[in-house]
Amino acid sequence: MIPFWVKILTVSGSMLILLISLSLFTYIRIGMISNELEQISNFLIPLEDRITNIGVHAIEQEIHLERIWFNFERKPINYSKIEKEKNAFEERGKLVDKEIEKALILTKKALNHIYTKKDILEFANIQTILEDIENEHQNYHDHAIKIINLLLNNNKKTAHILEENLEKEEDELNEEMEKILVEIIQYTERAVLTAEEHEKNVLKITIIIVIVAVIIGLFYATIMTIGLMKPVRALITGTKKVEDGDLFVEVPVTTHDEIGEMTSVFNNMVVDIREKERIKDTFGQFVDPRIVENLIKRSSNQLNKGEKKPMTVFFSDLEGFTKLSELLTADGLVNLINNYLTLASEPIIRFQGVIDKYIGDAVSAFWGEPFCDENEHATLACEAALEQFIQLEKLRKRLPDLLHLRKGLPSIDIRIGIATGDLIAGNIGSTNLQSYTVMGKPVGLAEKLEQTNKIFGTKILLSEQTAKLVYKKYELRKIGRLTINKSGNKMSPYELLGRCGECSEATKELRDIFQQGVSSVHNKKWEKALKEFKNCLRINKNDKPSLLYHNKVNAIISSGGGVYEKK
Repeated sequence: MIPFWVKILTVSGSMLILLISLSLFTYIRIGMISNELEQISNFLIPLEDRITNIGVHAIEQEIHLERIWFNFERKPINYSKIEKEKNAFEERGKLVDKEIEKALILTKKALNHIYTKKDILEFANIQTILEDIENEHQNYHDHAIKIINLLLNNNKKTAHILEENLEKEEDELNEEMEKILVEIIQYTERAVLTAEEHEKNVLKITIIIVIVAVIIGLFYATIMTIGLMKPVRALITGTKKVEDGDLFVEVPVTTHDEIGEMTSVFNNMVVDIREKERIKDTFGQFVDPRIVENLIKRSSNQLNKGEKKPMTVFFSDLEGFTKLSELLTADGLVNLINNYLTLASEPIIRFQGVIDKYIGDAVSAFWGEPFCDENEHATLACEAALEQFIQLEKLRKRLPDLLHLRKGLPSIDIRIGIATGDLIAGNIGSTNLQSYTVMGKPVGLAEKLEQTNKIFGTKILLSEQTAKLVYKKYELRKIGRLTINKSGNKMSPYELLGRCGECSEATKELRDIFQQGVSSVHNKKWEKALKEFKNCLRINKNDKPSLLYHNKVNAIISSGGGVYEKK
């Protein structure tokens, strides 16, 4: 049995040969037509314009000469006017010479460009006529100047004798001008007709080749279709069964060609679909569809295996929620929570984060492979954190309708903690109910950073490792020292102030002075630290971290300068 690839290659090869032949023929013929049209547009039409200009300027010369004669016949003779007409006559003569020169240059270019013997003879004839016109015009011009000079010397008798010869030269020049114009017009008409005829021939032959290609294509297509129909019908029947939900269908393999291979692939595909559907049923409780997709891609023996990878964890909490909950009924509270969580979740999902869980009004999420680029997880988490405050403004605008209040609305805010580090991602739970989540120290650290916002009066705190990954993109402020575990290990959290280029100069100045103040505290330079925190408060009297440090340093100084260390 001939493989289908050989049949397809045969059809494709035949069609390709025909198309190449058609393309080559069309290319050659269109090139000829293009050359003919180029000859008309680039040479014949401009040449006709030049000849017309020559004729116009020659007639103008004759008019000026007539005016000179007329002025010599009038009494008294106006020599200044005659001189003016003579200058005009000579100027028109120069224009005629220039146009003839341009026409000859154009003719020589055409002779270098064209390649058919007929066209070469045509342009050679035009060149000869142009050269004759050039000589005749020069003779006419010289004789006319001679006559004008005789008139100026008051030798009218000789001038009148020469005038008869000048009239003959005028007639000969005009005859040559008419002759070359007729020649060019006829040549142009012939060229246009030739180009049209060539174009029609190209169209006819193209149609014939296309018809032949269609017939050959239909012939081979019919043969191949007949060979395909039976096994393909079986595949279609099997596909419809799968579409109806029958995942236990199996199509028998009846050929040993590509259709047979396709049938085997179909049967294997149905087996894979059965397995994936089983996994979907098992993991249908996952919120984020990307998690389900990730799990489906794994084999059965990989489903319960954890993966350790660098990731970023996000933890946020709604400040002022307790007071809000006291104002609302159970239904109202649920409505408010749903509104807030919808708004808070949108930036996380938009910036490729995965929501791990909702804990009351708190949101836990994470970023990392395979859900986002391995080098972008920290940046994406920071972007989602900044966007939270845009969403918060939307929630504040909805509060009057949610609480049915216009006045006395409680103040609400968001605190966010973000930490980066190695996390274990995997399925956690019983054999009947599992959850894809992350585990590791950064999870607890993110929650601790969220709570630390209460102490410093900040909104977004980052771990040191997160700050190292994003410091080039965001304005950060180092906030003291924080004990992170029972062993007394400490770290320096960083406040996320905003994107680089978006923070005001005052904010950056406050940040720099604040860092100096914190450094002075660590070095126990209390007076210096107090002065620096006062400067911070002059820039922004509502900056809570500066106020916190100012009050504590002031208390230390007031108590006699005892040793102070941030707990």
